[in-house]
Amino acid sequence: MNISSSNNTLTISGNIKSVSHFQILANELNKMTKDFDHISIHLLDSISITSSVIGYLCKLRDMGHNIELHVTDKELHDLLDDLNLLQILQVQHITAASK
Repeated sequence: MNISSSNNTLTISGNIKSVSHFQILANELNKMTKDFDHISIHLLDSISITSSVIGYLCKLRDMGHNIELHVTDKELHDLLDDLNLLQILQVQHITAASK
């Protein structure tokens, strides 16, 4: 997993699959939420997302932060749809060209 941030946008390439990945992501989001209420997260090439990350994103939303999740993988988008998270996390399927 590679992660980069700029202002209120977090870009993640690769799969989020370990506890250490979650900790890195949570630390970065904590920094961002100090300055921004609206956070845009781009998951590039990720085919999965851990339940701890989903839970953390929902927690941030419940704390009043506006979370937007952009995913390139159609199956991940469908999974988030099955979990009824499209509206909650403002999930959008983006193509590789719109990265």
